[in-house]
Amino acid sequence: MFGSLVFFIAISALIFITLLLVFFYCSERQQFFPRPVMTQYEQHMYLRLKQAFPQYHILAQVAFSALITNQNYKIRSKFNRKVTDFVLLNSQCQVIAIIELDDPSHLNKKDEDAFRDKMLQQAGYPVYRYTQIPTVRLLQHDIST
Repeated sequence: MFGSLVFFIAISALIFITLLLVFFYCSERQQFFPRPVMTQYEQHMYLRLKQAFPQYHILAQVAFSALITNQNYKIRSKFNRKVTDFVLLNSQCQVIAIIELDDPSHLNKKDEDAFRDKMLQQAGYPVYRYTQIPTVRLLQHDIST
């Protein structure tokens, strides 16, 4: 009797552990996690843009593919994963300006930034690049509409 009780407990424990392992490994693990749309630095710039241009819409983290296109796949592949920091839109949702805020990581990316600017400018968009958060006055001066 004692032996059959031990056997029953051992089998029960084995079944429990097996079910636990199956549940743990077969259950869907979280694969996607939220992340902030903007860095703290970009949030400060966003607020500064709102102060400078209350009459405009300000979009953050806009994909190049929402702004420019090309029929050639190889050309599209040059911009299809690029994102611009801010886009300023008028009340008709037309692009007034594209604003880039360069943090210190851009110091070694001058050529890449120039290429990005060239693509957007070729499509007819004015691009403004700042290395620090400008004053309201400077923004209004630079982006006079």
